[in-house]
Amino acid sequence: MDIPANTAQAPRPPSGFLGWRMIALGFLASNLAIGLTFGTFGVLIKPVAAELGASRGMASFGIALILLLMGVAGPALGVAFRRFRIRSVMITGAALMVCGFMLAARAQSFSLFLLGYSILGGAGCAMLGIIPASTLMANWFVARRGMALGLINVPLLVAAAPPVAAWLVESHDWRFALTAQAAVIVLLLPLLWLVTDRPEDVGQAPLGASAGACAHGSETVGTGYGHLLRDRFFWGILISAGLITTGGIVIVSHLVPFATDSGIAPTKAAALLSVNGTASMVGALLCGVIADRIGARLTVGLIGAVLAVLWSLLLTFPHYEVIVALLVGIGPCSGGLQPAFTALLANTFGREGFAPALGLATLLMLPFTFFAAPMAGAIYDATGSYDTAFMLEIGAFSIAATIMLGLFSRRPG
Repeated sequence: MDIPANTAQAPRPPSGFLGWRMIALGFLASNLAIGLTFGTFGVLIKPVAAELGASRGMASFGIALILLLMGVAGPALGVAFRRFRIRSVMITGAALMVCGFMLAARAQSFSLFLLGYSILGGAGCAMLGIIPASTLMANWFVARRGMALGLINVPLLVAAAPPVAAWLVESHDWRFALTAQAAVIVLLLPLLWLVTDRPEDVGQAPLGASAGACAHGSETVGTGYGHLLRDRFFWGILISAGLITTGGIVIVSHLVPFATDSGIAPTKAAALLSVNGTASMVGALLCGVIADRIGARLTVGLIGAVLAVLWSLLLTFPHYEVIVALLVGIGPCSGGLQPAFTALLANTFGREGFAPALGLATLLMLPFTFFAAPMAGAIYDATGSYDTAFMLEIGAFSIAATIMLGLFSRRPG
């Protein structure tokens, strides 16, 4: 008896759920993208500026360019994922980072360094990093979506890359360090071929889809940018996450001077950043799991409320031991915002709407991310104290909590 051709040739799905592999690949991609741009820039800025004749202020412009490119690229990526495979976009991004780092390593002028590191490298970072990795998690996970997003957002290489880069600069020079960064991305390229956009592509289903797909975001929700801009809940999510994000940026930028102004020794003040960074890594996973348990909307709201309390204590009791204890709470909240925020978008707008929603949100959050640190610095320059800047942060957290826990308290997510 003949076997029908379509039956004989049908591909057999993999024996195990490939979503766990996608978590590993997403973690590597997002960590290398962010770690080898934002993580190492602070180490490179001084030797690059000294050799290429750039002022410290001009050199600092490099990181602002990367932030700007990542924001502008967000909506474009939301469209790209409807026409191109996530794998293709990530591979292209990795290739751009390699080309950018190699160009920067050979630059004889600061403008050429910016073209390589910040423009080509920044565009590559956007195409390889958080947005594609998060979209991959939204495609593969319905159940445990927050956990998956939390895992890929654990900033391990952001913490590990700076000391390695510093050692390479000290033992060789900054050009060698950039060449080494390009080589690391080259090693990632073969692994990116293992990225599978959707479980349906290999005969599988998203984890938990059959049990709770409707509870975690409908696939029929309007996904165009016009629809998103008219959606009040989208704006609520965007504003809440933007307001909370400013706190993490201000902490990283101004915690050390705030501590030294309070009479804490510079070495001990610098150690506070390590406490905050370690706590942030824990928070990325912890808040993702919490979002799975109680809902992402409630998690974002609680993050805002908890931060308002902790920052109030930080402003009231600026003593070293107290600051350390408070950072054990502040760090996880700051680090946990990204997985809770992305889970909320995925749960609200579904797999089809997630990439456009995240891309548009990334662009519209630029005013929060771009101006947070300079504004806090300007307030300090005008008043001679961080008190007003910190009180504004406390107000921002409170507004975010009110939006998520009050104004939209009846919304699922």
